[in-house]
Amino acid sequence: MDIQWGQWSSGRLFFGIIIVGLFFMCSASQASSFPFRTVSPGDPIPSLTFTAVADGKTVTTDSLKGNPAAYIFWGADIETKKDRSLKAFNDTEKILPFLEERKVKVLLVNAQGDPKDVMESVVSGLSGKMPVYTDDSQKAYGDLGIFIVPSVMLVDKDGKIVAGLGYSHDFSDRLKGEVQVMLGEKSRADMEKDLRPEMVEKSKEEKQTTRHLNTAMVMMKRGQTDSAISELKKALEIDPQMAEAQGQLGCLYLDKGQLDEAKKALDASYEIDPDYLPANICDARVRAEEGSPDEAVEDLKALLFRNARNPDLHYTLGTIYEKQEKFTEAAAEYRKAFELINKQVEFE
Repeated sequence: MDIQWGQWSSGRLFFGIIIVGLFFMCSASQASSFPFRTVSPGDPIPSLTFTAVADGKTVTTDSLKGNPAAYIFWGADIETKKDRSLKAFNDTEKILPFLEERKVKVLLVNAQGDPKDVMESVVSGLSGKMPVYTDDSQKAYGDLGIFIVPSVMLVDKDGKIVAGLGYSHDFSDRLKGEVQVMLGEKSRADMEKDLRPEMVEKSKEEKQTTRHLNTAMVMMKRGQTDSAISELKKALEIDPQMAEAQGQLGCLYLDKGQLDEAKKALDASYEIDPDYLPANICDARVRAEEGSPDEAVEDLKALLFRNARNPDLHYTLGTIYEKQEKFTEAAAEYRKAFELINKQVEFE
């Protein structure tokens, strides 16, 4: 389990449960792995019009029928979105020859109406082979129910929505795989198998670091923070490239209020494995502590895209909403967290 038990044992959990009682009728948000809320795979893509940033010419979704298309919806109103959008663009450019060979048209659609100079600054380092558009009316947001930015929608030659995905460390491989599934070149089972390398036997050193990590997790559940930190440091002495140990160490330092040490460990974890969830959650907490709660919320919402059933994620989002005095939103997240942790306890 990925839960940071030190948080759950705090007084804020008690307050969170009280809020749940007060707002019990609030419906918790239902995140999905498909990043669009008002359409589903198999639906025809709505009729939308986008304007080219370069020359002002327009293109419609209807006019693109006849060839498959990949719409990358992006935004740059905050640094997190800008950074992830640029990463998605760069990863897409890596597989452009593959996409072009299959006649998949790629469109970068700014869905938020960001200023032209902002858009141009984001895409200035690209090759220019992917046209950049803006949705002046921002109609795509409502008609597609865009939930995650950036997000990709794959549409087949008949104009039917086939798949959707958000940004992840394996973005280019996953996009490539989804295209192959769309074109019938590969089954979804084969795609998922290709994305997951086979397990190999761990070395003696790896087993030792794992023992230290597991011991640290037990210490954390018991509230023995200093002992847990000691075990994590022992693991990292053997293997400094252990993302889990770096991430958990960063979270513990954050709990102790040692922000500089927390950031150092969390940055190390991210460099090793950008998708290690506990470290990503704690990194969002750091953003909130440093006075950027809106960016922290956006980060957590992006994480919910693929981790909707993680209670610590919902709980952390609830604590930030609470600090922002968004009590209805906080209650919904606390309630979801409570329901999920209750199910996990029952299962165990």
